[in-house]
Amino acid sequence: MESHILMARSTTVWMGKRMRMMGVHKPTAKINRFASYCCALLLGLLSALASAQQLSLRYYTNTDGLGNLAVNALAQEPGGALWIGTENGLYRHDGETIRSPEGVAKQEIYSTVFGSDGSLWAASQAGVLRYHGGRIVTVSTGDPTWSALAGQSLAPLPDGGVLVVGGEGKLWRVVATGDSARMEPALPATLDPSKPDAREARSILVAKDGAWWFGCGSALCRWHQNRLERWGAADGLPQGEWLGLLQARDGAIWARSDRHVVRRAAGTTQFTDVTPQGLGRGANSRWLPMSEDSAGRVLTPGDAGVYRWQAGQWQHLGDRNGLTEDGLRAMLPDHNGDVWLGTTGHGLAHWRGYENWSSWTTRQGMPSDVVWSIADDGAGRVWIGTQRGVVSIDAAGQTLVREAPTVTGQIAGIVSDGSGGMWLSTFGGELLHRRRGQPWRSMTDGGRIRGGRMLAAGGELWVLGGGRGLFSMPLDGSGPGRRRDELDRLFNASDRSVNTACRDRGSGVIWVGTGSGLLQYDPARGFVRPQVDGLAPSSGVSYLACGNGRVWLRTAVGRQLMRIDLNRPGVPRAEPVQPAVLKGLRLLSLLEDHRGWLWAGTDVGVVRWNGKDWRRFDESNGLAWNDCDQSALAEDARGAIWVGTSRGVTRISDPERLGGAQPLALKLTEAKLGSVSLTPGRKTAIPWSTQLLELRWEIPIFTNRLSQHVRYRLHGSENGWSEIAGGELRYAGLGTGDYSLELVAVNDDLGQRSEPVTLNFEIMPPWWRRPPVVAVALVLAALLIYAGHRVRIRRLVQHRNELEALVRERTRELAESHERMRELAFTDSLTGAMSRRAIFELAARELAQRRRHGGALTLVLLDLDHFKRVNDTYGHPAGDALLCGLVRHLRMQIRDGDCIGRYGGEEFLLVLPGLSLDEPGAVERIDAWRRSVAGQPFDIGGATPLTVTCSMGAASLASAEETLESLIARIDAALYRAKAAGRNRVEVGVVE
Repeated sequence: MESHILMARSTTVWMGKRMRMMGVHKPTAKINRFASYCCALLLGLLSALASAQQLSLRYYTNTDGLGNLAVNALAQEPGGALWIGTENGLYRHDGETIRSPEGVAKQEIYSTVFGSDGSLWAASQAGVLRYHGGRIVTVSTGDPTWSALAGQSLAPLPDGGVLVVGGEGKLWRVVATGDSARMEPALPATLDPSKPDAREARSILVAKDGAWWFGCGSALCRWHQNRLERWGAADGLPQGEWLGLLQARDGAIWARSDRHVVRRAAGTTQFTDVTPQGLGRGANSRWLPMSEDSAGRVLTPGDAGVYRWQAGQWQHLGDRNGLTEDGLRAMLPDHNGDVWLGTTGHGLAHWRGYENWSSWTTRQGMPSDVVWSIADDGAGRVWIGTQRGVVSIDAAGQTLVREAPTVTGQIAGIVSDGSGGMWLSTFGGELLHRRRGQPWRSMTDGGRIRGGRMLAAGGELWVLGGGRGLFSMPLDGSGPGRRRDELDRLFNASDRSVNTACRDRGSGVIWVGTGSGLLQYDPARGFVRPQVDGLAPSSGVSYLACGNGRVWLRTAVGRQLMRIDLNRPGVPRAEPVQPAVLKGLRLLSLLEDHRGWLWAGTDVGVVRWNGKDWRRFDESNGLAWNDCDQSALAEDARGAIWVGTSRGVTRISDPERLGGAQPLALKLTEAKLGSVSLTPGRKTAIPWSTQLLELRWEIPIFTNRLSQHVRYRLHGSENGWSEIAGGELRYAGLGTGDYSLELVAVNDDLGQRSEPVTLNFEIMPPWWRRPPVVAVALVLAALLIYAGHRVRIRRLVQHRNELEALVRERTRELAESHERMRELAFTDSLTGAMSRRAIFELAARELAQRRRHGGALTLVLLDLDHFKRVNDTYGHPAGDALLCGLVRHLRMQIRDGDCIGRYGGEEFLLVLPGLSLDEPGAVERIDAWRRSVAGQPFDIGGATPLTVTCSMGAASLASAEETLESLIARIDAALYRAKAAGRNRVEVGVVE
């Protein structure tokens, strides 16, 4: 407000300068009054700009199934579904999808209403349409060129019929009798010829007393009890085409032209001009609708936006509120109190939350859409801490003021000092205090105190410094702050952070949530770790909310919501709270308001518990954004709830009005088995077939559809319940028998479930499953079985001998195959040497024999040097030929009892029973094998044989206790030494 006053003073100074420039040195009183008027006007404009709130609008367009985006008319069924009349067709919105009903031709729909018998009536360019009993029929005048008037051309009558205004200006009455209807002139042909404009109807309204009001020419006419009355200038009615008519709940008659809005109070005869300043019809030419919301306020469109009549004056909602529509053609308050708007080219708009939900974003002057903290200053304003500074909004939502303009960081906390002053803290560590009427001052004490979340309690300010600990100071800022070091003894080493705190409104005890568990503080005992059953002492606490004798908390590990009832006798106990509405949601903030209701900000909206039931609210209800921010929940002095999100702040003005959700109802739109329709409440017998059981339904509700699903079970086929999120269900392959299908719609967000819908049906058995047919079939089957048995016995005897011969032959073949497979398993397929498995089993047997009977045993591990070069130079076939030649050569060198096996790749293992390297000449014998390999060129399939070398590692059994693994390790180490020493040599493995 200070900025407004300064601007007004600047304006006055500027006007004074201008007058002096014009030679007017002493302004007259008239000029002074003019200047004051201009200043007041400027202040009014500034206030109007600052008072704007963001409307929660959800648009339905082509992608949602709405085939045409110019919406002329709206009507709502008693069950909740919406009918939408457009420039090119009639559509129905069942809460999930928008479809054009079958049998409706593409034509412009001018007006829609529901009759007293539940029929939908639509005035169109091709006549009057009636939707009754699931069928659309056209009611004709007999003139194929006849068309209804564009605009408010329909009004329901108490007898189930309607009045309709024709394009020629004539008023018609549609009489409905059962499924049929007919049209006839509504006014007598002998009408007073001195009132010709009575035959120039422009709109129609049927009042509560049965009177017909209609725009006639440039005046208003009333037909009641066979008497025609006309209102004009003498009755306070300006001249114009009166295209919009409404009777409000208080009985007042409202009329709208392109330039005027008039009102005739109940019990009076005069109209009063209540035209709002700046009224225009925008892009409308024939549609100037008027409607009344759930609170009895009249709505009508203007050039851009909507005018709303409240407490004797108009409120304009337009561009700064997010409503940019120029030419609304239809307005419909629905059963839940929301408002639907038909636009000219932008489709259907759902004004969610309508009056109870208000939001502010950067569009309304917020420095940032990301909101971190909210607090009531105790002086009629609510402070909002954002990503880039802080603003305040008066509790009525009328003005928004930028506070602390020099603080542009992320506002972590806001607290009132109780004396008209405020505290601010930022995530960057700033801590600021401002006494009433004084400037802001830093309270960080040279950086010793760091800002964070804050709590005012017991005349002190508590600053939650996260990992830096807890700080406190006098709430009025009169003294220095200090760190509460006494908490350190209660922390464990793993997590010393102070996350959250709250004050019990009854006892005044302060609860502190830390990374090391839940702590408690009162002045008498100081800080203690309370005993709470059901909560581990060291279980970290991320968020707290205190009420009167009750504490809510969310644990850090597991993110579980728990409740502690302090009024119960004995040791307090933390009870887990697991309502279905919280399933899968992440809690980000907690608040218990003065009513004892719990509010929880989550990553998918805000959840409320009112002591009886749980509900979740999101964008579909009017919340600015589903992603709530941490700790951004507050209650103001009027009991309104404020919710901070990452796309603005939302105020729920009257939380107690949130319980009036439309009852959940599941309506079957199709239920059939094959071609047979099923009806709830009636059992249907159906001949057996292989066709599908198909069901389709609708749940006409437009909010909180995220958790909506249908539970179903089919008795006779399954016993348990199943769930489905869509709108259709199919069963295939049902057998004969009695069935009962139950369906229940469930919405966890609303805490509602519908009444069950039950379909009972019996699938009759086919003719060939009837008892006489089954008996004959059984006898024939028995005879066939006996005859078949005799034939089978003869064939069995004949085949037995053949089978025995085949078995003998197969046994011989299997034995031969087994021997071949054994040979393949124990022989390397490339070289013909023993396989790795075979050579290891041989070495193990030899080792076991030496342990039992004694004797020597030597193992040699041979590796061809630079074998990779052979493959790289001559190719893999040459390498394979070299390996085969090596094995053949070694077999000619070794003894008859010695064995050679392929160890892997180019490595070979030699098992030498009875040979000890300690014997004279033993090592020389092995080295002779090496030399023979080096001196023998090998044929590798090329023109020139190849000369190669090898390295060997050898070791003898050292003792009877030595294992095969250790012996292999020794020769492997010896081979490694041979390679390291230059290759083409023999190394002996040593005993460690």
